[in-house]
Amino acid sequence: MESYVLVQNSLYQSSEILTHNVKLLCEKLGISFVKTERLPLEEKFLPFLAPLEFHKNLLRVFQNALNDKQKLFVCDSQTLLSFAHFFKLFYENSEFRESLMKESTREIDILELENTFAFAPEIMLSSLKRAEIKPRRWSGFRCAFLIDRELENGLKESQIIERIEDLTGLKILPFFKESYAYLLETNPHLAYKMGATDYYAMVDCGVDFILTQNISQFELLDGHCKKLQSTAGRDLAEIPILFIPQVILALFPQISAQELRFAQHKIPPLML
Repeated sequence: MESYVLVQNSLYQSSEILTHNVKLLCEKLGISFVKTERLPLEEKFLPFLAPLEFHKNLLRVFQNALNDKQKLFVCDSQTLLSFAHFFKLFYENSEFRESLMKESTREIDILELENTFAFAPEIMLSSLKRAEIKPRRWSGFRCAFLIDRELENGLKESQIIERIEDLTGLKILPFFKESYAYLLETNPHLAYKMGATDYYAMVDCGVDFILTQNISQFELLDGHCKKLQSTAGRDLAEIPILFIPQVILALFPQISAQELRFAQHKIPPLML
């Protein structure tokens, strides 16, 4: 049985909602963690602000997992992309590779490091085969699935959308978009404008909620919903944003909105 380290992307407050639900779902599935590793991760701004320091932290986490024979449990797509960009840089940028190797306390075996992490939705969906759930409890619901554009090919290969639809009964409409939450500190008006454009494009498709595994998208669309509404000059933002573990947890009997932390959403989900 794998020994997992939960990776919590601590850059946004919304990570607490996702992390809580991941832990709750894993508890029901019999997946345990030896510890939690908290890192501020974001792929469009932080890696360029202090590139060596940012990637040294990733290397440390990879090597610690390797030394302890553990696997990193990646819950959000931003962290997944940060990891992917780390390996791309290592392979393609010789200057970066040499700088990183000088900072390392041990020899870097990049092939070993690539096997030190797993994406949580993959593990959780596979583990659900043994769980006592109410399958297809979401029949009749339509949702927009907000996905990082860079993950489009990988998502199609893994057939995660089809697997979630079969399990839950949901009708899923995929939307491959960039996240603009990184602009909140430097150009908030542009972040609100771009976020509102994406949010209402999904809303206008007649969906019941928006599904994502990207914390920054949740932070922008839910946490700043009033700003998005004001910027777009639209009606009240009332289509909620949910994380994948929340949708899967709702399949378990007697699960409550309180357990799913729905009260912490700025746009309250009203499904349970």
